[in-house]
Amino acid sequence: MSSAETTPLLSNASLYDVTKQALTGHHYKPDLLAERPEQGSSFAVYAVVVCIVAGSGTLGLPYALKLGGWIGVGVVILSLLMSIYTSVLLVRCLYYDGVQRLSSYQEVGRHAFGKAGLWTVWFFYATTVIGAPVMFLILAGTGLKAVSTLDISVKMWIWICATIVAIPFVLIKTMKEAAITSVLGALATVVLVIVAVRGSIVDLDNPVYADVNHSFVIFSHLPTAIASISMCFGGNAIYIHVEESMRYPKSWNRVVAAALCTCTVFYLTVAIPGYMAYGDLAESPILNNLPKDSFTTLGTVVIIVHVLLTAPLLLTSFALEIERLANITVSSRGQVMERVYRTVLRLVIVGVCACIACTVPYFGDFLSLLGALSNCTLIFVLPVVFYAKLVGWRQMGWLELIWCMIIIVIGVVSAIIGSIDAIQALKEDFENDPSII
Repeated sequence: MSSAETTPLLSNASLYDVTKQALTGHHYKPDLLAERPEQGSSFAVYAVVVCIVAGSGTLGLPYALKLGGWIGVGVVILSLLMSIYTSVLLVRCLYYDGVQRLSSYQEVGRHAFGKAGLWTVWFFYATTVIGAPVMFLILAGTGLKAVSTLDISVKMWIWICATIVAIPFVLIKTMKEAAITSVLGALATVVLVIVAVRGSIVDLDNPVYADVNHSFVIFSHLPTAIASISMCFGGNAIYIHVEESMRYPKSWNRVVAAALCTCTVFYLTVAIPGYMAYGDLAESPILNNLPKDSFTTLGTVVIIVHVLLTAPLLLTSFALEIERLANITVSSRGQVMERVYRTVLRLVIVGVCACIACTVPYFGDFLSLLGALSNCTLIFVLPVVFYAKLVGWRQMGWLELIWCMIIIVIGVVSAIIGSIDAIQALKEDFENDPSII
C-alpha cells in the first residue's frame, strides 16, 4: 500500500513515545483518533453533512409519500436510524486494525474483499458522486429557465450552472476548505423549508386540490418510495473525506447523528404538509405544486443557490480520489503543474456532468433511479457487509445481527425493485418527449 493510501502511522505520536518504543522494543500503537489541530471544527463538519444531505432531497419527500403513502413517514424515521448506524460502521471500518486509517471507501472495500470489493465500491461511488451533481445541474437549469425572462434554453442554463459550479470546484482543494460554502448551503435549506411549508399550508384550502387522495400504504410502489427516501440520506459516499477533515474525530458519531437528525426534521416538516395538501397530485420537486407567487420564486432561487453550493462538495470528494490515483500532488508534480493537472481534471469532470444533465432532464425519476441503484447499496448494504468482514460478525450481539439483516434486506430489495421502476419511468419520459428539451 502506498503512502498516499493511508494516513501516516506516527502522525499523532510524540517524540517521547517514539524514543520509548525504540529503547524498549515495544510495538507502538498510534492513537488514530487523537486531535488533529490542522483540521476543521465539529460545527464545520456538521454544516458540511447538513449541506450535502439536506436540500434538493427535501423537495422530493411529498412525492415519495405519494408513491408509498403515509407509511413513508415511518420510512423516513427508519432510514434515519439505519443511516446513522451505517455511517458509524463505515467510519469504524477505517480504523479496523488499530494501526492505520484507510483513506477511502474504496480502500475499505479492498481490505474487506480484495479487488472485487474495490471495484464494487468504485462503481456505486462514481455513480453517486457524479450522478448527484448531474441531478443538481438538472434542477438548477430548469429552475433558472422558469424564473428567468431571458430566451435561453434549459440546456444552455445547465451549461451556465456548470460554469458556476466549476469556479469553487477548482478553487476548493479539500473538504476542509469548504466550510463557508457548507454553512451557506445549510442556511439556504432552512429558507427552502420555510417556503415549501408556507406554500403547502396556503394550498390546503385551494379548491384545485380539494379532492386529492391519500393512502396509508401503496405496496406496489413502496420499494421505489424507499429508494427515493434513501437518496435523502445519501452522504456515505463522502463521509470518509468529511471525517478526515475533523479536528476531533472522536466526535464523529455525535456530529453525524446530530446532522442527520437535523435533516430529518427538515424532511418531515416539508413532507407531511406537502402530502396533506397535494396527495396523489404531489410532484417532484414540490416547487411544481406550490402557488405561483413570489415565495415560490424565492424557493426556486434558493434551491438553485443550494445545489450550486453543494455540487462542488460532492465533486471534490470524487476529484480527490482521482487525484490520489493519478498521483497529482505537489510533491510529485511540483506546485505549478499540480495546479494545472488538478484544474484540467476538474474542468473535465464538470463538463461530463453537464453533458449527462443535458441528456436526462427528468428530476423525479432520475432521483428515484439514483437512489435505488447506488445509494441503497452505499448507504445500507456495503457498510454492514464490510464491517462484518473486517471486524467480524461474531463481535455483534444477536439483536444487532437481526438489525443488520433488516438493513441489508431493505437495501437490496429497494435497489432491485426501485431501479426497475425508475428505469421504466425514465423510458416513458423519453418516449413521451423524444426531443428531450
